[in-house]
Amino acid sequence: MLKLMIVDDEPLIVRGLKKIIDKGNTPWTDIVSAGDGVDALEKLNSFKPDLLITDIQMPEMNGFELIHEVRGRGLCENFVILTGYDEKMYLHQAIRCRTLDYLLKPVNKTELFNILSNVSIDLLRETKHHHQTVPLKESHILKIESANISKNIKKIIAHIDEHYDQDLSLDQIADYVYLHPNYISSLFKKETGLTFIQYLHLYRIKKAKELMLKEPDLSFNVISEKVGYENVRHFFSVFKKYSGVTPGDFRAHYKYTLHYE
Repeated sequence: MLKLMIVDDEPLIVRGLKKIIDKGNTPWTDIVSAGDGVDALEKLNSFKPDLLITDIQMPEMNGFELIHEVRGRGLCENFVILTGYDEKMYLHQAIRCRTLDYLLKPVNKTELFNILSNVSIDLLRETKHHHQTVPLKESHILKIESANISKNIKKIIAHIDEHYDQDLSLDQIADYVYLHPNYISSLFKKETGLTFIQYLHLYRIKKAKELMLKEPDLSFNVISEKVGYENVRHFFSVFKKYSGVTPGDFRAHYKYTLHYE
């Protein structure tokens, strides 16, 4: 039901994890492994996992570099770090990379199941919610901007408005408003009805549409960079998810409408 990729250069570790998961009767029924980051990227061309578990220390490309590349290409959004080093440096890097959790070797079976269980519940709930609700639109942003929201949320929204074209994360916002990321996440959702990431994507897509209307000949590569996406494929994926059409379809419809007005 759910797809998982495990990336580790130690075959024994990979086999052990797969054995534990297979015997655990979990929703993670489609599992693909890779021996290093390069191997993982090749397999990700055809396999799009719901979660990627990766070791940190690997040849060719370390785990953090892999996460950055995978996220930039829009190939996976959920990551768990796997390492044999219990050091704060790695924990801080894991936080900065917006990983979901951090597993130490040798892997504790209970901890592994807890992580997989939590992630699967969130993913399945999100899928169910996606099929039951109307797609989010830019009108949600206007409603939020005119709503009675707290000073902290207003400050965050103003920060997004000013820096949406940059690499924004919940941790960076937390440093900006001096609040814990978990508290911000909960407060933002409670007051706006959207997660921080949903709002950020909607705002960026709104700005992308404005650019397309203002400068019809601007390339999608340039547009994606101007609204904060490093990778144009990721931009296309997000645009389609939140708009229901591709950037190309949106632009073609605009040009058609303009031509016949």
